[in-house]
Amino acid sequence: MRIKNAGFTLIEVIVVIAVVAILAAILTPTVVKNIDDSKVARAKNEVQVIGAAMTSFYKDLGRWPTSNGNDLNDRLRMLNGPGNTPSYDNSVNNHASWWVAWRNTSTVGDLFSHHLIENNPKNGATDYPTTGEYKWHGPYLSEIKPDPWGSYYACNVWYFYYPSGQPNAVFVWSPGPDRQADTQFDQDTTASPTLGDDDIGMRLK
Repeated sequence: MRIKNAGFTLIEVIVVIAVVAILAAILTPTVVKNIDDSKVARAKNEVQVIGAAMTSFYKDLGRWPTSNGNDLNDRLRMLNGPGNTPSYDNSVNNHASWWVAWRNTSTVGDLFSHHLIENNPKNGATDYPTTGEYKWHGPYLSEIKPDPWGSYYACNVWYFYYPSGQPNAVFVWSPGPDRQADTQFDQDTTASPTLGDDDIGMRLK
């Protein structure tokens, strides 16, 4: 007795493919949205972690990071982590470009890691004290990664010191999903400082 070989007909295969395609079309936007939401949540968490490390640094040393561990007045303008340089809109005169201009390649920029992971301000300047009442007691972080979109995190530490004579807001900041700096670098605290567009951040002052 001959046994017939079982198999799918061409029509059945086409139907299965069509059903799979329909399900993929329905589910893809939901999956993509969940991935996007998880990246935003991760960035919000990471700015909080960096902000907490900065606060611990301040509690131990009684001051914010400087270019020289022995000089309270050797101020930095910005700290940043690893990652790609964000873009900015040249047509908007809101000093958002300063998040790019003052990164660690600048004379008054430095890496978070030199202050929060290593005791090595400006990669070779005088270290912070490790004895006495106010001392570096790190590391305050185990690592700093780029944000979920590959850009660096940054902090406008310059404004902890009121260099212009007026109180300005300080943020730990990410340019967000569009990888563009939309937040004004210098914002007077009397004018309700805000993050621009889809930027993500934590205000420290």
